[in-house]
Amino acid sequence: MKTMLISMYNDGSLDSSITSEQRHLVYHGIPFDVWSIGELYNREEIQYELLKHDFPTPMQQEDVFLFAYLLWGKEAIKHLEGSYCFLIKSMDHLLAINDPLGLCPLYYTKTSEGYLFANHFSLLLAIRKQPNILSKEGIIDLFAFGPGIREGHTLIDGIFTLPMGSMLEIKKNHLTTGRIYHLKAKKHTDDLTTTIQKVHDMVTSSIQKQMRGAHASFLSGGLDSSIITAVCAQSKKKWRTYSLDYEGNSESFKKNLYQVSLDNDYIDAMLQRYPCTHTSLTITQTALMDYLNQAMQARCAPGMADVDASLLWLCQRVAQKDKIILSGECSDELFGGYPWFYREELRDIEGFPWLRSSKERIQLLHKDLQDSSYFEALQSEYENTLHTVDTLPSDTADDLRYRKHCVLVLHWFMQTLITRQAFMGAAANIVIRAPFANVKLLEYAYNIPWSMKFLNGEEKGILRKAFENELPNSIAHRKKNPYPKTHNPLYSELIAAKLKECLEDSSSPLHELFDEAALQQLIETKGASFSLPFYGQLMSGPQLLAYIYQIHEWIQTYHIIVKKESR
Repeated sequence: MKTMLISMYNDGSLDSSITSEQRHLVYHGIPFDVWSIGELYNREEIQYELLKHDFPTPMQQEDVFLFAYLLWGKEAIKHLEGSYCFLIKSMDHLLAINDPLGLCPLYYTKTSEGYLFANHFSLLLAIRKQPNILSKEGIIDLFAFGPGIREGHTLIDGIFTLPMGSMLEIKKNHLTTGRIYHLKAKKHTDDLTTTIQKVHDMVTSSIQKQMRGAHASFLSGGLDSSIITAVCAQSKKKWRTYSLDYEGNSESFKKNLYQVSLDNDYIDAMLQRYPCTHTSLTITQTALMDYLNQAMQARCAPGMADVDASLLWLCQRVAQKDKIILSGECSDELFGGYPWFYREELRDIEGFPWLRSSKERIQLLHKDLQDSSYFEALQSEYENTLHTVDTLPSDTADDLRYRKHCVLVLHWFMQTLITRQAFMGAAANIVIRAPFANVKLLEYAYNIPWSMKFLNGEEKGILRKAFENELPNSIAHRKKNPYPKTHNPLYSELIAAKLKECLEDSSSPLHELFDEAALQQLIETKGASFSLPFYGQLMSGPQLLAYIYQIHEWIQTYHIIVKKESR
């Protein structure tokens, strides 16, 4: 992952220390400095449009971003397809634009000398000359929303991030931000047959664009990774696949509401259909625990605990042969794959459905941190996000429910997964591409009626139907399974012992953040005293222990100062 670090001083001058692409050019007598991070997947199409308007050639990627902005202004974001963030500086004016899905993070902060911009949180922590403060607002993010974080926020006071589909401008040393991309509801006029074909063609097109330069994909035997692998294997003869397993999982697995089967039989079925060169990688429980700190440092914040750690471990092994890999991430957001889209006991929850244990989470905290501010923040952010949901008068109750959950996950749950994918990949020096994270596909899927999306009573039924002829039947109709996690009780024992060791240190920040009796009980039961998922579908008691351990390591590693009072 290329890095970017830009300083814009109060006098309008610039200093940059980057390995990203930078371009200085003069167009119609006006000097421009342009930086970009990420990739543009429809670059050839955009260049063709720009040539019609007599923009000069040849074009580097930075030229394409600049000329697209000069031609379309803020509407350029509707034409550009990719995972990107770009900055343009002209005279004393600087603007930054993030792609509609927020696939390429950008962080910024104000200093006495001006503004700092970076595409990785740690770069700002390293250069800014200010203490790293976890304020009450950050504590709320950490324990009410964590490992997700409010849009535009970070855990550290004074450091911000540019939300998905947004633009930042600095004029006369004054910074403003605003949303420039809005997901719109439109009447769906295609019949079922046409819809199935369009879903197939749009997904295939996105995969084919993103497989350029790539030779590998993750393969779990689930619907999404199998679709990507099928399309790629039909296009390239030598295609590699990678899967993740955990030491002792087959002996310890017990199916539940969210994880109903293990992956190996389904991976085998795909490999019989498409003879790819497959590598199955098994992480030990000790390595999984040992990688928790590395994963925290890769994200520069407490994250999805062992879900992050195992992905980082996997990416490091992929990097020995491949520098680009395709992932099935972001399909569930578009096609309604998460259980809260359709399960009766979850779909009408008023609040973030992946944060159903908020009360129990807050009860773990130190008594002087337990107040109503967490629940007020949850309710406020939930309502604010719902206000952005665009609907049609003709929408059915099911359509309205889908639109609500779709927007919620796009702005919240998916952003956590995107950050995880971007930074675990970057830490291993590989790029993870997600073909389902395609804005044109999103816009089409958002307007498919739920009766089509939930075709035949199956989650993501329309996607299953679109690719059922290219997949083994067992996979085309396999019940959704999330990213694999460990079921081995040894992991619970290891992380409980590690956290107990932290708590025995009187200087540990855990003492001022948590109720010691509640934390001791959580440790003694190896996470079993926390029965609900801590976050999403995967993070239950053992993952909560690992998250708390990451908090301990994060505060100590980055010398975080905890301030419990609101500003």
